[in-house]
Amino acid sequence: MNTVCPDAVIQGSKIWAGRWREERARAYGIHPEELEEFYRQRTTLRVNVYPRDVAEAVLFFVSPRSAKTTGGILTVDGGIPGAYVR
Repeated sequence: MNTVCPDAVIQGSKIWAGRWREERARAYGIHPEELEEFYRQRTTLRVNVYPRDVAEAVLFFVSPRSAKTTGGILTVDGGIPGAYVR
């Protein structure tokens, strides 16, 4: 089994509506409208992760290109240093 591990996909996600967004912003000491920029700045590549990015990773795993890949973990997070393999 292969796995896609995205991080901070805000666009199109209902999890960020209402209290969750406010709670995350409060935890980081920022305003709710600054959350996307906060997540972008914490990545190594300085990018946001979008639903289409996650879809591309899933598409890879369901395509013949990964036919001989098992136990794969594909991160789609723009580079979160705390999540790097050690």
